[in-house]
Amino acid sequence: MKKVFLVIDSGTTKIKAALIASNGREIDMVSECITTHTPFLGASEMDMNEVWQTVCKAVCRLHQNNQSVWNNIVGVGVTAQGDGAWLVDKDGNPVCDAILWNDTRAKAMVDLDYDAINKMCAGYCTTPLFAGAAPIILKWIKANHPDKYEKIHMVLHCKDWINFKMTGQLATDWTDASTSLTDIFTNKYVYEILDALDIAETKGKFPQILSPTDIVGRITPQAMKQLHIKAGTPVIVGALDVIAVAVGCNVTESGEKGSILGTTLCNYVALDRQDVKNDYSVGSILCHTKKGKYIRLMAALSGASTLDWVQREILNKENYADIELKVAKIPIGSQGVFYHPYVFGERAPFRNDFACGGFYGITASHTKYHLARAAYEGLALSMYDCYNHLPQGKSGINVAGGASQSDMLCQIISDCLGQPVIRKNSKELGITGIGEMMRIAWGFSEITNISDEDNVCFKPNYTNHMKYKQLYRTFINLRQYIAPFWEERMM
Repeated sequence: MKKVFLVIDSGTTKIKAALIASNGREIDMVSECITTHTPFLGASEMDMNEVWQTVCKAVCRLHQNNQSVWNNIVGVGVTAQGDGAWLVDKDGNPVCDAILWNDTRAKAMVDLDYDAINKMCAGYCTTPLFAGAAPIILKWIKANHPDKYEKIHMVLHCKDWINFKMTGQLATDWTDASTSLTDIFTNKYVYEILDALDIAETKGKFPQILSPTDIVGRITPQAMKQLHIKAGTPVIVGALDVIAVAVGCNVTESGEKGSILGTTLCNYVALDRQDVKNDYSVGSILCHTKKGKYIRLMAALSGASTLDWVQREILNKENYADIELKVAKIPIGSQGVFYHPYVFGERAPFRNDFACGGFYGITASHTKYHLARAAYEGLALSMYDCYNHLPQGKSGINVAGGASQSDMLCQIISDCLGQPVIRKNSKELGITGIGEMMRIAWGFSEITNISDEDNVCFKPNYTNHMKYKQLYRTFINLRQYIAPFWEERMM
């Protein structure tokens, strides 16, 4: 019997389920849309029960399409969005809707003088505080909803919630745990941060930290009925989506780089332990799946989502292929139009919850496609900005995420950064990464050239690169001039 693995990827806009063969190849994949709720300005939430129901829907579709191999499933693994707070009570029910990583309701708390606390975070090499981090969300709930605060039994991440629904076990892994509150070298919680935030009551309400490839539990009889997976099938702990993608891109050795052009814009460099420094004030250092390996991350809040906003609100939902045909005819620099892509605020390479997007330099001679070109270039310049604040690393950036399927965007990024951009042959590299982790957990040899076949490499035009270097200086200068307005506009 050939072994088959079930992999689930729970993102901000879609939940995917896939079957991975023991040789690492994808057999089939389905996806279901999931809704992010915004009940008030700054809020970003998900109904936790809806997430689980959507997981079940995706897996059931996959089951219907692949009944001939379904009984060959020997294990399940999950990757999902990170940060935020997925809270359950003592009965395992949601305390409230999940508050996501891009939620900014608690920004006023972050605006308090947290310099001392963030120095503490840096000392432990844990992530500095920001509005979407679990400790800050907990402080906000304590201040605004004390009744819900008292019901909190466990603070989970997205994948942990899905694992709990499948197995009944409460645990996390060291990749998700490293997003906040843990010492990345010891993988232990830094409870002193909770003391400093006056939320000491939450000590003991964070789950056990395991290796990503450990077995967290087994499919329960109840989950069997919902997923059509044999009761007793083992479930690995899994990993944060950024790390799963890094595994899928085979970014493991020190200096290797990657970017996820998804809802957010995640830019990262792999590091060995001796290369890790604790002198950072933005971004984060995350644990890799391998002991002694780390990821230095600059995760800008606005990724492909800023392009989607332009396509929806300015270009009347015109097809992307048609948009890019017209954008390609416009020269570098969009004939003087600049775009700052901070439509959700920003957290890297600078942190400002009040940051906002903006077009500058518009004249009557410009068209909506000039604005579109400026948006593509604004995204690339944001990447350039992030990499200027990361360790230099090796030449070449491995890209993943939905927007990476745009040849034009990949070429703009390559020209802007002056580096080759490598697009992997697999569109779902988080799924690929978890599949590889499961193969390792089940004793198969590691695929060292994972996803290397049929990759596409976009090489930089250095004449264009010099133009983008000049545009970058203007991009930064303009931001410095306009930044005081960001907060003033809210008064």
